[in-house]
Amino acid sequence: MTAPAYLATIRCHYCQRFHQHREILRLTGGPVMCWKCWQWHEHALKLLSGAIPPGCQVCGLTFADLEARSADGNTRMYVHMKDGLYQVLCRMCSDAYTVKRRDLYGATEFGHRLKL
Repeated sequence: MTAPAYLATIRCHYCQRFHQHREILRLTGGPVMCWKCWQWHEHALKLLSGAIPPGCQVCGLTFADLEARSADGNTRMYVHMKDGLYQVLCRMCSDAYTVKRRDLYGATEFGHRLKL
């Protein structure tokens, strides 16, 4: 009888999922980040410099899907500092996240306009 295989994994501090060692980046100061979170963070930084985003990080819809769903063809994407990373969100996911973060946006002019 043999023992079951043991696969050591590490939890990403950002998405909270467990990954194998080869899928993890160790950042300065101790936190660890998986490659997927790093790629989304890079997409958000590129968006800030004018690149077309791949889609929404939360719901997973691609930019082309979001563009097809928009009535006027004007697709907006929103960048939030979420879980310590820049994340690209569609309007619906951004609105849902903004309401959840009354503590962050409530005392701002943006929060007052949204009546948070």
